[in-house]
Amino acid sequence: METIRRYNYRAYPTRGQREALSRLFGACRYAWNRYLDQRKVAWWLHLPLPSYAELSRRFTEFKREPENGWLVSVSSGPMAQALRHAETAYSRAYAHKAGYPRYKSRHCGEQSATFTTSARFHVRHEHNARWMFLRLPKIDGELKLRWSRDLPSGPSSVTLMRHADGTYEAGFVVKTEPKPAPKPRHDACGIDMGLESLASIVYSDGTREKIAPLKALRKAERKLRKLDKELSRRQRGSNNYGRTRLAKARLYARIGARRRDLAYQLASRVAGENQAVAMETLCVKGLMRTRMGKSVADAAWSTFTDRVDMLCAQWGRRAVRIDRWCPSSQVCSQCGRKDGPKPLNVREWECPNCGAFLDRDWNAALNILDAAGLAESLNARGGDVRRRLASAGRNAIAREAGTHRTAMPH
Repeated sequence: METIRRYNYRAYPTRGQREALSRLFGACRYAWNRYLDQRKVAWWLHLPLPSYAELSRRFTEFKREPENGWLVSVSSGPMAQALRHAETAYSRAYAHKAGYPRYKSRHCGEQSATFTTSARFHVRHEHNARWMFLRLPKIDGELKLRWSRDLPSGPSSVTLMRHADGTYEAGFVVKTEPKPAPKPRHDACGIDMGLESLASIVYSDGTREKIAPLKALRKAERKLRKLDKELSRRQRGSNNYGRTRLAKARLYARIGARRRDLAYQLASRVAGENQAVAMETLCVKGLMRTRMGKSVADAAWSTFTDRVDMLCAQWGRRAVRIDRWCPSSQVCSQCGRKDGPKPLNVREWECPNCGAFLDRDWNAALNILDAAGLAESLNARGGDVRRRLASAGRNAIAREAGTHRTAMPH
């Protein structure tokens, strides 16, 4: 079964092409903002909301007016796509899948424009060449792209993007055959997300591991403070201000790239090695309001969990999300006794009912595995899996007790 993906390539436009792309991005922003204006005016005046076809016709007539000649100097295809994207954004907002669309500003770091096949873009690449060339309507010359991998099929559209750090990319939408799913090594695993450990994973065979957090933002805070101090002393609009702003944007881009790299690699390994994956439903937005907000944002939990969901669906694996109110850290994973909430400094404790010595993260991961029903499905094959996994965890904790902080509740 073919899947639709986007292949991104780094672009290196000339000075003239950068100016042409800036005009194109501005026209797309104008089309988007005008679409929002028309919809809001109709809503405030209690008039029937105009359809996409009606607003597209109005925008075409608006472009033909003499004072709007600058809109004719760029390709009409990306502006039509901007109107379609605005219509899609409103549809998602009405379906409660996203918030209402907002106006776009020229000062926003991320700018984009989309060309479809009707715009007649052309891609040229010679065999084994390091560069490919993209010809776009109403942009002089060919746009130079770094050829990093082959396109699996002919692209149906291409999106030009300018990022906050001043780099350009071209994203081609193509149809591709899905990669074969790797052979699973475990029946199931339970994952507990955290801050001291990015992920604590318990596998169905009793093995377990903890993934150390990257803390990319924390490690770059000193450089960010230095750049912020330099930026505050520059005159806005000067060349030095622009150079410092770009340096700060590049640093943030590296932070984001490191986060995505760790999340994607870990998600590929988890989804590839397990037939079923159990995770908790996280209220990241609520945690961001607490004093741990910066650390929660730096952990990038949603990037990892969303990637796991996508890969499980692609490879035919089972991804289970348990309820966010599941008391995974309050229940003993061996006897099932619930002894109430514990402060965050309590990392290990002994169950007063059965005497099991429990690690907070691994105990929660095992409870997540059990709450998802995956441990029970293993129980049907014979043996008390809950007790076997908990016992394996107790032995593992005893071997690594020196590497964890211990705080016993009074």
